[in-house]
Amino acid sequence: MSAKLSGSERLIINKLIDTGMFTSNPIKPTNDMTEAVMSLKKTNVQSKIGTYLRNLIGVTPENIQENLLLVLSSEYEAPETVHVLLATLKAVINLPEMQGVREDRAVLISTIIRQVHSEVVDLDEKEIQRLITLLFVDRFKLFTLDYPELTQSEQNQEIDEYWNISPSFTLVAQAIVDQLKKQSEDTLNDIQRVNRSLLVNLYISPKQSPYLWQVLINNKNKIAEQWANLDRFDLECGDDYALLLDKKRNQVQSKPSVVAIDVAHNIHSGISESQLNQAIKDSIKKIFPNNTISLSSVKDSLKEFGIIRIRNEFIFPTPLVKRFSIKEETTEEAE
Repeated sequence: MSAKLSGSERLIINKLIDTGMFTSNPIKPTNDMTEAVMSLKKTNVQSKIGTYLRNLIGVTPENIQENLLLVLSSEYEAPETVHVLLATLKAVINLPEMQGVREDRAVLISTIIRQVHSEVVDLDEKEIQRLITLLFVDRFKLFTLDYPELTQSEQNQEIDEYWNISPSFTLVAQAIVDQLKKQSEDTLNDIQRVNRSLLVNLYISPKQSPYLWQVLINNKNKIAEQWANLDRFDLECGDDYALLLDKKRNQVQSKPSVVAIDVAHNIHSGISESQLNQAIKDSIKKIFPNNTISLSSVKDSLKEFGIIRIRNEFIFPTPLVKRFSIKEETTEEAE
């Protein structure tokens, strides 16, 4: 049994799981955050956090001048996402704006997108921008949206959008590369593989991962205890699925989410990808006949909840769909 984590240690680890970064200079520090920043200065706290994560998922966070980095989540599993990540690091490091010490580190978004697209040719520029925003704006906070100051005569012109590059970009970039390299060389034990799969893939099922499923069943109590130390996730095991139930979860009430759950329930044995749009439209008409709901937002919810999987251009419901039910007042609840 690993040493019990303190509140500050849990906060730091949860932040790493949620955003990939724990910064020692938060923009809006709460009392708990300030306390966690102070605790991270202690060598024994850094060691305890590293030991817990190494035992749990086989990864030790990178320390960058008292900021911690953890490159592990479902966002990094797809090869094209990793390709965009690495291509963006390369593109930005080679920008003229990054050479030498310059106060102005604002770069045209279109310049970065075009540069990355020249390396990642399988994705269109819109998808590349979405992934870069997800990784570098929302997750690592290395890019912030910036607009140039306009003169009076330029007010009605189309405005070019810029990303302002963080001064710590190069340090974080090196840490990202180091951690990805370490992970490619990692030799995980079976329990670490189960834990990493639970964190990254939303759930484990005997059909999709028979070996990991058996490891989980054989070590269920030990795995549950490891996660219980974080005081955030409960290990839930059904007949044909296991997942980490986040105690911070809220009841889902957005209309696209409710529609997504209805669609997944109605798929039954599976439908072709070409039929998905119509299935979504049918559910919208049935549940929210007087509302306009975008098909893409429903598809995003289907993926986010892990309630469908796509194989050979066919869509199938996953075991998780049984956890979701739609109440009459069109809100959803996962029991």
